Amino acid sequence: MNGREPYDLTMIRYCLTIFLSAFLLFQVQPMIARFILPWFGGTAAVWTTCMMFFQTLLLLGYLYAHLMRRFVSPRMTWVLHLGLLLIAAATVSVVPADSLRPSGDENLTLGIIGVLGFTIGMPFFVLSSTGPLIQAWQSSSHQGQSPYRLYALSNLGSILALVTYPFLVERYLPMNSQALFWTIGFYCFSITCCWSGWQTVQLKNWSGDDFNNPLDQTGERFEMGRPSLIVTIVWFVLAATASIILLATTNLLCQEVASIPFLWILPLSLYLLSFIICFDRPAIYRRLIFMPLVVVGSIVAVGLVHLGLFTGLAFQIIALSMVCFSASMVCHGELERSKPSPQYLTGFYLVVAFGGAAGGVFVCILAPQIFTGFLEFHVGLVVSLLVVLCVLVLPSRKRSDAVSPGVKLLKYGAAMSVFVVLAIVLSSAVYFLDPSYQQGLIFRGRNEYGLVSVVEKDGYRQFINGRVEHGGQKVGTGKEMEHISYYVPESGVGVAFDGFREFSDDSLNVAVLGLGAGAMATWLEPNDRMVFYEINPMVVDIAKNHFSFLENSAGETRVELGDGRLQLQKEMEAGDRDLYDLIFIDAFSSDSIPIHLLTTECFEIYLNRLKPNGVLVAHITNRFIDLQPVILDHSLRNGLTPILVDYHSPDGKLKTRWILMTKNNDFKNSAKVKLFEREWVDGILPVRWSDDYSSVAALLNWSVGVDLEKMNADLKDTMTSEPVADGVGANSNVEAGDSDASQN
Repeated sequence: MNGREPYDLTMIRYCLTIFLSAFLLFQVQPMIARFILPWFGGTAAVWTTCMMFFQTLLLLGYLYAHLMRRFVSPRMTWVLHLGLLLIAAATVSVVPADSLRPSGDENLTLGIIGVLGFTIGMPFFVLSSTGPLIQAWQSSSHQGQSPYRLYALSNLGSILALVTYPFLVERYLPMNSQALFWTIGFYCFSITCCWSGWQTVQLKNWSGDDFNNPLDQTGERFEMGRPSLIVTIVWFVLAATASIILLATTNLLCQEVASIPFLWILPLSLYLLSFIICFDRPAIYRRLIFMPLVVVGSIVAVGLVHLGLFTGLAFQIIALSMVCFSASMVCHGELERSKPSPQYLTGFYLVVAFGGAAGGVFVCILAPQIFTGFLEFHVGLVVSLLVVLCVLVLPSRKRSDAVSPGVKLLKYGAAMSVFVVLAIVLSSAVYFLDPSYQQGLIFRGRNEYGLVSVVEKDGYRQFINGRVEHGGQKVGTGKEMEHISYYVPESGVGVAFDGFREFSDDSLNVAVLGLGAGAMATWLEPNDRMVFYEINPMVVDIAKNHFSFLENSAGETRVELGDGRLQLQKEMEAGDRDLYDLIFIDAFSSDSIPIHLLTTECFEIYLNRLKPNGVLVAHITNRFIDLQPVILDHSLRNGLTPILVDYHSPDGKLKTRWILMTKNNDFKNSAKVKLFEREWVDGILPVRWSDDYSSVAALLNWSVGVDLEKMNADLKDTMTSEPVADGVGANSNVEAGDSDASQN
């Protein structure tokens, strides 16, 4: 070891630099995604596209490190890297400039990539190249010591960054403060990186006499031969499979709950944890444990894809996380088993990064174009099962792995079980690929905003977003323009329109965030105007081609393509004084909530575009999250009276909840409002959501979903109870809008 102690000052520099780089690398990912989330409609695709961008830059960083190791001397590498550090430090900016804000009609993926590239591209590239570069410096200055421990330390910094972001950074620091502290951290990293690289200026080449036959952390000798093409392909497939499972799991979680940092970070943390375990403590990876978990998890995961509507949130999160972790452990465990000697480590990392980036491109760009369901998840499961099958069936290269005939028989029996599970997963994929399997399916499509379909049965045509109905229409009955589904007279929509018309004979000017099937247009009368703001162009096509609400409406309808918040903000900034009588917030995608449409900043936009006597209506029906505390907070802060309206269909199949907010006493005292207003449940405390703070933790229901029937039973029991939160309840008037004490 050239007289060096295992952890001398130089090694401390290496450890500090690689830990800082990894921590900053993964801290900035959810941070910048949070910044741009409101710009791109709050969709789950924002995070997965960010992940693809970061994986691609990680690949470029690894390629840079590999080329430096291959063609440039250590001294010149330090000089070049110092120049990149100076450029990155001079241009670092985590807060996106307003000039990068999208207009609303751009391609989502390209728009996100553009913002990220101009904002954090160069610093992220420098950070991404640090891991393999530091390990290359270490393997040359400390010959005979394995650099893979530094790889594990890098992943430890990554997972700490991810865990601390939702629970500490996001919770206690405003967005601008987060950006400031991250920038300071980047400057500290730049100093330690220059300090570490200074040790290499004395080295003439990347390896020396002591480099031959080094030991890994388990005491085994590395294989010194150049990795074959087959081994390289195996690295790529394993890395790509783990990446696909990671992003597909994240997609499934965010599509059904909300696109929030916690659900971004949980699968990614498990993914990185598997890296740490496999490369720092490879003995923990046991095929006998994790491969059966992949097999069992695949069956559970397929069941969730088909029956997720009937399962609880906690079970879905735990089951999908188990699948993500076990599959990642198998992929990364097999990667560690086939790792090369340190002489080829930058090439190894390059192939792994290439596989990760390829998985990201497949999930974010290719899958929405070629699949009409979330079949990338099935692809990840299939390849993971094939990996398990190959391990069971293919002979081992090592004599120490030789097995007795009895064990061979058990292995082949296990292989048959894996083959059966593989057939189940493939059958599930075929179900989604072949429309004939879904009875009454008229249309099914998918883009970066999610999965949508149109189904017709017994004269009723449904628009389904994800797994949840978002409007329907009777067809072939002569009742096409009948109020139906969420928009019947007894619902919040009917109460809002009828209550407003009781005191006003003027034509109505209405804005709706979220188009769905366009059923809201059935409430228009001649001379009324309604504008729909819809971010998903596929939804617009469905409403126009498969439903007749827009075409046959008695009033004037118009559809504006783009995020409702951005479109209303543009109207506000342009000084448009054509204000709205009614504004409806009805933009849920499946059960995923658009948090950016429910923040303090967004409510300021709503109220700017609403007439003083207008009514703001929020549709908050959701299986997993009770949004009453959030709407209550906005009402109190803005001096609005929140009016709760619950509706149950006679057959009990449809339950919907709306909250109407207004300062208009005539509306509050109208006969329709008095008839359908419900008392607020005692004890509801306001919860503040802003662009800086928007935690859903306190609002989550971990059972099958929000039980509206139980809620309404509670409502009946509290009809004679005291009003909630300073007089909020039936027939109450809230005027003072200060609820700062309730910030959560």
